[in-house]
Amino acid sequence: MDRYIILSYTTIPRDNKVTHIKGWREIPNATQYNETVAFKNNIKTSDLQTAKMILNTRNKTVEKNGFPEDITYDKAFEYLKKHYPKYFVGA
Repeated sequence: MDRYIILSYTTIPRDNKVTHIKGWREIPNATQYNETVAFKNNIKTSDLQTAKMILNTRNKTVEKNGFPEDITYDKAFEYLKKHYPKYFVGA
């Protein structure tokens, strides 16, 4: 059975006081990103549309990469192990 790691990002304001300004997302340092990591047994259409990266842990492949640079499975997995160690104990 395949097992997937799905990374998604949402843009949020650094300070809610600027959101009333038209074009506030273009103001330098007005936004920040929330990273979400999900573990699933299958990929839904919505995952393919919204995820920034999808890793197949069984085949050790990158199913989707929405980043501008080419990222290998191993590089992405090492990033996840470093930043989310409690999810990858013994990996």
